[in-house]
Amino acid sequence: MSFVGHTCDLAAARRELETRRLLVVSGAPDSDRSAFLDAVAREVADEVGLPVYRFRVADAGERSGEAGRAPGEAPDTVVEACRGVLAVDPCVVVVDGVPAGTADGSLLAELISAFAGSESFLLVGSTDAREDASDPCADGWALLARAAVHCDRGDPRAAGPLLRRAVEAHQVAGDRRGEAWAVFLYGRMCRLRGRAEDARGLLHAARETFRAVGEAPGEAWAAGELARLATRSGSPDPDALAEARRLHERAGDRRGAAWAHLWWTVARADEPGFPWQEEFASVQGRFHEVSDRLGTAWTLHHHALTLARTDGTDGTDGTDGTDGTDGTGGTGGTGGTGGTDERRREADRLFEGALALFEAADCPHGRAWTMLEYALRSPAHRFLNGEWAAEIRHVFHGIGDEAGEAWVDLAEAGPSPGGEPPYELACRYPTALLDTLGWTEAGEPLIPRAARDTQPEPRAGFPRPGDRDRPDDSRAHVRLTLLDDVPVPDVPARIALEVVPGPGHPWSTAPLPPLTARATSLGHAEIDPAHGVPADGAEFRFTPHRPGSHRLRFTVEDPATGTVLQQVEAEIDVVPSDPGPHRPTAPAPRTSARRA
Repeated sequence: MSFVGHTCDLAAARRELETRRLLVVSGAPDSDRSAFLDAVAREVADEVGLPVYRFRVADAGERSGEAGRAPGEAPDTVVEACRGVLAVDPCVVVVDGVPAGTADGSLLAELISAFAGSESFLLVGSTDAREDASDPCADGWALLARAAVHCDRGDPRAAGPLLRRAVEAHQVAGDRRGEAWAVFLYGRMCRLRGRAEDARGLLHAARETFRAVGEAPGEAWAAGELARLATRSGSPDPDALAEARRLHERAGDRRGAAWAHLWWTVARADEPGFPWQEEFASVQGRFHEVSDRLGTAWTLHHHALTLARTDGTDGTDGTDGTDGTDGTGGTGGTGGTGGTDERRREADRLFEGALALFEAADCPHGRAWTMLEYALRSPAHRFLNGEWAAEIRHVFHGIGDEAGEAWVDLAEAGPSPGGEPPYELACRYPTALLDTLGWTEAGEPLIPRAARDTQPEPRAGFPRPGDRDRPDDSRAHVRLTLLDDVPVPDVPARIALEVVPGPGHPWSTAPLPPLTARATSLGHAEIDPAHGVPADGAEFRFTPHRPGSHRLRFTVEDPATGTVLQQVEAEIDVVPSDPGPHRPTAPAPRTSARRA
């Protein structure tokens, strides 16, 4: 995302658009801005050989547009028209006259959300941003859209800083509706990261504000996210998801209703006799109607997963529940060896379709989980690629999903002799969810569906097996905690340093002495202050100046004797400020600021 403003540098704007497929031009008189947008669109369209579609948003939502082209009417009509255009073939779309700083500021966020994952180029002309200072409300909606894209891709690390800025921008502007959406997305991000209590409080607060300002779609989305929190305990709440679907339908939000319908179907898919074939087909039809590629991909994923795990009964009285014309149905009514083979082939087709859509939508989270389940359910596919586990682990690593990597480790290792889950899973997931983990006769894991709903981090203080019997119980350790979300360039992030004595150490029953912790950056970053006192709560501000992996060194000393007691190094991943196309980096050492 880039705000070009009053630039006249056509070449720079064209390069920006070619790189990010998204350009927002703010300010400038209408005629100048429109002429500049047209010039950029023509150059890019000629270069890549794509058609151009132009939409104009009328200030009062009245009809406008050019003869022979799809009209830009009210904001919801513009978004629907853009979704339809983007879903057909790659093209260049120009939407001008977007009122970024008014009550319709959500239009900018909705356009960017509709565009996410498309192969098209999108140019947006924003009417009320200022040359000297961008409008706080306009910035807030743009920040929300960028954070939502990160969450949709399954990479919520950079969403936190964006959402904090969005909340502040909407508060400054006095926009309660925008603030409610920011709080909602923050709650959604917390759910993705496995922070259930934080998510619950934020989502309840967002829902109350949505009710107060009369934002019915927001209330429905909040209800759906609250219902999904129940899946983390291993006990989904289909009734709450059905209620969220009714709220979406009552609000006229077809996309929201499709998502609520999907999660309701997933919550009930493993129930005996449930007609999952019919419901998955219905959900896919809903997503096709609103051109939601990501929703379609997750539908195919869960449909394939159900087919691969079923014994051939699907609650449809022996019928397959599909017309067999779009490659998304199944043969749940068949039995015997032939039926099993057919279900496996159909599941393979669905997994392949989901993989293609996740790749097109640039959703590495969905891609990694589909690769894993496809490999587990299709031995032929797995054995064709001897590096299958390393490849999947690499994709999980690219979005910082250590929980996903742990599931790959489990798939490789097989069940433990004692039946206990490995530490890397036990420290992240509730016991109730891990109790639903099953195994096939061939020794393949039946991973709980809810495991892919979150990317939980290790719980603080979770004991490792045999910790109290380890000889280093008499030692003190350095613990580093990243207090903010994954840093972005030029934005300070806080790091707390603690000295944690083992249960057999003298400091475990006495106050810490006035030790000194010295911090050093070993790359292109600043860290301030240079020294801290752990006994007083040492906290450092880490400011990186470029994305990538940054190495930090912390040295704990006894100032009374000048003795170095311990020295640790940690690596912190810094993500770009803008959500560009996902390109996973090579796995780095597992030492991190959170677990040094």
